Amino acid sequence: MEHRGLLPGLTQSWTLLALGATTLVITWLLYVRNSKRPYAGIPVLSADRNEYLQNGRGLLERGKELPSCFQVQTGTNWKIVVPNRFAQELKNNPDLSFNDAHARDSFTSYPGLEPFREILENDTFIQEVVRKKLTQSLGLITAGLVEETQLTYRDLFGESKEWKIRVIKTDVQDIIARLSSRVFLGLDLCRNQDWLNVTKNYTYSSFEAISELRSHHALARPIMQWFSKNCTQARLYYKKAQILIQPVVDLRRAQVKAEGEGSSKISDAIGWMVECARGRSIDYAAAQLSFSLAAIHLSSETMTMCLLQLCDMPELVEPLREECRKVLRENGWTKQGLQEMKLLDSFMKECQRTRDLLATSMLRFAKVPVKLSDGTVIPKGSTLMVMNDWAHSSEHFLNAEKFDMKRFAKLRERPGEHNQHLFSTPSADQMGWGFGEHACPGRFFASNEIKIALCILLLEYDFEYVPGDEPPQDVKFEIVRLASPSTRIRIRKREGDSIPV
Repeated sequence: MEHRGLLPGLTQSWTLLALGATTLVITWLLYVRNSKRPYAGIPVLSADRNEYLQNGRGLLERGKELPSCFQVQTGTNWKIVVPNRFAQELKNNPDLSFNDAHARDSFTSYPGLEPFREILENDTFIQEVVRKKLTQSLGLITAGLVEETQLTYRDLFGESKEWKIRVIKTDVQDIIARLSSRVFLGLDLCRNQDWLNVTKNYTYSSFEAISELRSHHALARPIMQWFSKNCTQARLYYKKAQILIQPVVDLRRAQVKAEGEGSSKISDAIGWMVECARGRSIDYAAAQLSFSLAAIHLSSETMTMCLLQLCDMPELVEPLREECRKVLRENGWTKQGLQEMKLLDSFMKECQRTRDLLATSMLRFAKVPVKLSDGTVIPKGSTLMVMNDWAHSSEHFLNAEKFDMKRFAKLRERPGEHNQHLFSTPSADQMGWGFGEHACPGRFFASNEIKIALCILLLEYDFEYVPGDEPPQDVKFEIVRLASPSTRIRIRKREGDSIPV
């Protein structure tokens, strides 16, 4: 009888063991199924995804020794790395999909990452708003950007002639958030602290969430996202953005209905989106945050790198100040005036060259096999990215290892090249904006925004590293380079320079 009493317990134990074993087998089979193998015919440089996650830039440097394409295991899948020399022939290839590649890498189906999905699923809409509305309005928004820059500096840095210590990257993110919001949302929300917190913190949380998701295996991501702090915050900030944006959308819809499409009174991105929607289903909060993602992430990193370069080489400050004074005396804050700041433009482009944000560009998904001019075949279903190493090559830039503020200004002096080599110009030898038809459509706005912010800072403030602080070290992971978030500078109001508005 005692043995019979043990049977139910033994049966239950064996059942649990069988279920556990079955679960392990299924998990292993799914793991094998989801663990893609490297593509045939392309040399494998590294099969260690952690090596890419921790030192992708160093990995790519090793790959430059190979004669052509190679592949590495990344956080999301195997990627084929294509040498820079193929950028021109691949830039507008219709068989290479921008959207499919970025959707896979940015987890656009996950809740909280809707702004990334909006960029891709409604890419023609976003580009229409930027190219037909934002870019064509650059001359009209300059005065507002100048006013907002001065007000923001006054709020952040004050009017004191005494040195004040600041964490510069945090300040620049605040500056760009306000300037971008002035254009994208007008006065309704650009100084609303709730919105500024949402737009800035969503940018940080969403990129951190994507980076965190890439560090986990594909099988763990759908569950892990619900326990990740960054994923949770991204969802929270997205919901807050919806609450803040909807009243503005309702107002703009009423204005468009009352005044008609193209009304000069509709002068912000929400109004432009309402006009361009034309019956399309648009997630306005996601679309607005997609603008902020590009503006705050790219523009704030670029401006921070420019300021760090000026702290590294303070002898560059006065020549830039003198150009700003001269141009503003002659042209004022006009579209023409910003175009005449050629030395400042050259300085910004040289910072972009030497302190590149990404070591690769042109992330694409091959819809069919693609044959390169050297005979290499990019397999169907593979993801590729193009090296951006020409920017650091002395074969393409004389004394490439040296920072030359005048480099691009001198190139523009060559016959027929006056309108080339601009900060906003994408090219195969410097793909900071991407390259081809998918080059960043907001680069013209970003160029003007950063130029205005730098010009006013140069004329109104002195700034330098805090004496005694260690030299700042850039943060590098995967193929990304970011300015250190802890770098401090000290800043004070200058005497003298008058800024015309």
